[in-house]
Amino acid sequence: MNVEFQIHGVLSSGQARWKQEDKDYYTQFYSGQTVDTLMIVEIVNRPHGISTYYNYLLNNIILSARDGSYFGMTVRIDGAFCKDVKSIYMILDNLYNKMIVGNVLLSKNNGKYEYSIDSFSTYSDYLKKVEAQFSNMFNAFFSPQDFVEISENYASQGSKLSINASEITIPTAIEAVKQRAKIYLSPEYQSKYAQQKIDEANAKAKAAQDDANARIEAAEQTHNKSRLQRESEYESWKKEKKALEEARDKAINNYKELQQKIQTADLNRSIIDKIAEVKQPIIQLAGLMASRFPENSKNSNKKVTPFAEKNRKDNKLGVWLPWAICGILALALAGSIWFMGGAEGADQSSVIKKQQDRIEQLEKRIKDMSNPSGAKEQQVGTDETDVNTGELAKYDLSKLGIDIQGCPGPGQLEHGKTYTCRIKGGDYPENGYWVIIDGERRIQGNRFKVESSSGAQVIITYYHGTDVITERTENVK
Repeated sequence: MNVEFQIHGVLSSGQARWKQEDKDYYTQFYSGQTVDTLMIVEIVNRPHGISTYYNYLLNNIILSARDGSYFGMTVRIDGAFCKDVKSIYMILDNLYNKMIVGNVLLSKNNGKYEYSIDSFSTYSDYLKKVEAQFSNMFNAFFSPQDFVEISENYASQGSKLSINASEITIPTAIEAVKQRAKIYLSPEYQSKYAQQKIDEANAKAKAAQDDANARIEAAEQTHNKSRLQRESEYESWKKEKKALEEARDKAINNYKELQQKIQTADLNRSIIDKIAEVKQPIIQLAGLMASRFPENSKNSNKKVTPFAEKNRKDNKLGVWLPWAICGILALALAGSIWFMGGAEGADQSSVIKKQQDRIEQLEKRIKDMSNPSGAKEQQVGTDETDVNTGELAKYDLSKLGIDIQGCPGPGQLEHGKTYTCRIKGGDYPENGYWVIIDGERRIQGNRFKVESSSGAQVIITYYHGTDVITERTENVK
């Protein structure tokens, strides 16, 4: 069994090797890798026979004038496979940190490393020391039982096994060789323990997400149920309101009809009283007029002197006016008496009103005759002003909020405690109503006692009709 140690990489002059063997094999590493520290184990069928390669590579952190720069150490075992892959990785990793970084080959530069040499052959003496150190460690770590013979049938194909460097085991390495797979080792690969923790965290997160989704769904169902209940209550309220309005309108109409009947009865009594009041004075006035001017009727054909004719002409209006008034009053009285006698039990309010107006006019004329300078009465009326109550649009609902008195802050509602709600932030329609949803409980009014357990939600809403003026949702701590 032959073991060879090789150092290679990309210098400023290009890819180079310390030893000139397997030139074509190392060209595959002149490309970027996804991880910084990586060891690739593969079985290759060479022209001189079957060999196992253990390639320890440093990628991405090696600075160079050329893209794809890397540093590599390779152990080639001819005709055999070392089952203890983890130990080989540890030897090469130890050599890199102890003899390569910060020494002759690589220097540190801003968290990365760059070559301090222009060629490997110039520092061949130092590299021989590195190789000697590797041989000492290799011989100390391994025994013949750690190796198995291989044939061309074990040559690696395209598949690969990626595993954390600390978790590679001998059975795992042997199984990968049997499957003809390449083995990729890196401390940057996710370990099984870390993956287990990640899976556990994902499971907890999924459980929390499922629980949150269930709570959200339950809250939505409660909200929908509450909304349907509110709509049902609003429809019932509208029906009840309509029935009350119809009953009110009917009561108002009945009251107006009764009031009209009372006014009609009062008017009839007033007319009767007026007729009784003016009947006797009219009769007396007619008698006085007849006795005051008896010569006008008896001597109508007597010759009149010019002077008498003149006086008669001057007093013509004064003579005939009282008689005309008496005739008018007599006709009015006769008509009223006839109406009252022939309209008993009938609804003649309009006719009665006209008769009353005529009587009042006659009385006024009589008074004017006796008191020409009498003043007219004045009536003063009053106007009613309609008050517009305004619409919901006059309020700035975006500024409104709900203050829960007794609650120190959001999410601080406590089971068993009683709270009182109020509107804050500006003017709002005060003829609205409160609805509070506490679990399965629906509370009317702005005062409530928390009966839900910790984690539940309490939904507080202030409505105007079916419009939501403002709403607040709180968690029970």
